Formats: sequence, structure tokens, C-alpha cells
Amino acid sequence: MSGKYYPHNWDAISDAPSEYFEACTVEDFFEWKVNGWMMPSSISCILRAQHINTGKIKEHVYKSPQRAVNRLVSYMESGQYEVTVCNHDSISLVVNNDTNGD
Repeated sequence: MSGKYYPHNWDAISDAPSEYFEACTVEDFFEWKVNGWMMPSSISCILRAQHINTGKIKEHVYKSPQRAVNRLVSYMESGQYEVTVCNHDSISLVVNNDTNGD
């Protein structure tokens, strides 16, 4: 194993009585984890592209918003990807619905 080892303290957590932990409903957990995402300030955007036919997924992390836009445009021009775009303000699904074949 390379790098520094950080203990995870699993024994201490698993042996703790349940009264030590605050109850959390599924709705609260969903609101906290899904609607409360946080990205480091050094990251501008995350793109997650899924190929429509194969289902293969590619992820890209960008510091520069313009590079993310360029990659998104190239995915949309290909017409073969659905792209999930995540930035500090929103999570959006972008799909090319061009049915003209142009």
C-alpha cells in the first residue's frame, strides 16, 4: 500500500449505541444528498456523457467553463450522447432532439 494510512474508526462507530445518532428519514436523506450537492471551488463543471446506443459513460471535470462548453457542443454535434451537466448552481440533462438528420 502506498501513501499514508488513515484509520477509518469503523469499530468505534459500529459499536456506538443507536441513541448517539440522529434519526434521518429517507426524504431528509434525499434532500441532503441529492439536492444539497457540493463541488470544490476549484471545479467549474462536471459533464457526464452517456452514449445513447451503447450506454457507455464518460465523465469530464473542468476548471474552465469554456472548455466544458466546447466539450458539450462536440457531444451535441455528434447527436449520439445525452449529457448531464453539473455546476455549482444546477444539475441539467442536455439531449440533442434534432430529428432532421442535419
